[in-house]
Amino acid sequence: MKHAIRIVLALVLAILGCTACQPGRQQSATAEPGDTICLRYARNLVMVQHDGYLEATMRNPWDSTQLLHRYIIRQAEDSASALPAEAAGATLVCAPLRRAAVFTSVHCALLQELGCPDAIGGICELEYIHLPFVHEGVACGRIANLGNGMSPDLERVIQLQPDALLPTPFENSGGYGRLTRLGIPIVECADYMERSPLGRAEWIRFYGRLFGRAREADSLFESIERRYLDLRRLAETASTRPRLICEVPKSGYWYLPGGESTMGQLYRDAGADYLFSDLRGAGSVAMSIERVLDRAMTADVWIMKNNGVLTRRQIVADCPTLRPIDAQMWFCDIGSNNYYEETPFHPERLLEDIISLLHPELGLHPEKSYFRPME
Repeated sequence: MKHAIRIVLALVLAILGCTACQPGRQQSATAEPGDTICLRYARNLVMVQHDGYLEATMRNPWDSTQLLHRYIIRQAEDSASALPAEAAGATLVCAPLRRAAVFTSVHCALLQELGCPDAIGGICELEYIHLPFVHEGVACGRIANLGNGMSPDLERVIQLQPDALLPTPFENSGGYGRLTRLGIPIVECADYMERSPLGRAEWIRFYGRLFGRAREADSLFESIERRYLDLRRLAETASTRPRLICEVPKSGYWYLPGGESTMGQLYRDAGADYLFSDLRGAGSVAMSIERVLDRAMTADVWIMKNNGVLTRRQIVADCPTLRPIDAQMWFCDIGSNNYYEETPFHPERLLEDIISLLHPELGLHPEKSYFRPME
């Protein structure tokens, strides 16, 4: 009897072992297993390819015990077929999206790079978008200007009848109000809350599948990853780690990226000693100028972004307490070089630029420099 029990247990363990060893398989108590698409860096996104549809799950970046959203993405030609059982509670999206309301410039730029700019049917915050093709589209009426991203013009959205809305979620924002009652799928673009530059860039693969550009998106990310890792290895060979601070105070507060943010990680990968790497969180932290000043006084390099040319004289005039900071200063004019349109999904470009200014001895000459020395 004992021998028979041992045989049964061995068979059960063997079956379980075979199941567990199948790479990319995800088991569910309520759904058929699917092939999990391997994401190496993104922590807030899971994609599982089932037979006939893609299931995408977004983790809530502000509460890791909760989900932000779950999507069932299937081909538009299959829209008349019965929904899978696991679609209950999920948002159904028919792909590829042909006419989407895209709320931010960074996602507009990505769609242009993926070869589907015509899928942008509407945009928000036109004044903050520095992409000529978007302005031309709005001018000729091909792209609708939906107004403020936090409260888009409902009548224009209804007139557009987009396949989906692509807004950016924020913590404690209260949701999307009347937009949720329009019956249009809301695809939340939470990529900016990833904790590594490559983690955010890997969301390219999700957007590629939404717009029918999966192959192009996978290829693009692979090239970004390869270049980023090569640059990181090069930075590791530098003999120094300059002490770095970033940004300038606004309205009495100094907003600094947390040590767990994409920028905090990028500064480390560039071979910098980021002086506020101990700040918790994946977003920015508002600090008083007095709290920042003690550390800032020891900085070797100070980099900042501004809409327009910035000088040391202007900075000191706005905030005289910053005068004693004796660091090499670099600034980025975001109004003239597409910083926000390019760098979120191309962190390798920003990494190369920052390495070149921190470690000129490594001999990098970026094709495009976002930062330049301040007068």
